[in-house]
Amino acid sequence: MKGLTECIISFFDLLEAEGQLLRHNVLRTLRMALLLALGLLFGVAAVAFFVAALYKALSLVLHPAWVLCIIGLICAGIAGGLLWMSLPKKKTTA
Repeated sequence: MKGLTECIISFFDLLEAEGQLLRHNVLRTLRMALLLALGLLFGVAAVAFFVAALYKALSLVLHPAWVLCIIGLICAGIAGGLLWMSLPKKKTTA
């Protein structure tokens, strides 16, 4: 009977330790996800300010329609480059 009691107690001790480890890992993952989301938010804001500044600077020199065309081409080029970089790489066998 004493062996069964010790087995049950050790099982619950192990369960408690695993629960604490799970809680620690979940909190760490949530913290990293929050920091990633904040970083992405600030990155989007930075890109928006950059595009607005580029528009203001170019609109002093060119007609606003041409400025929007140039900014659209630049943004499309950046988006295409990012999509191209995100494609999976083909494995080459030598």
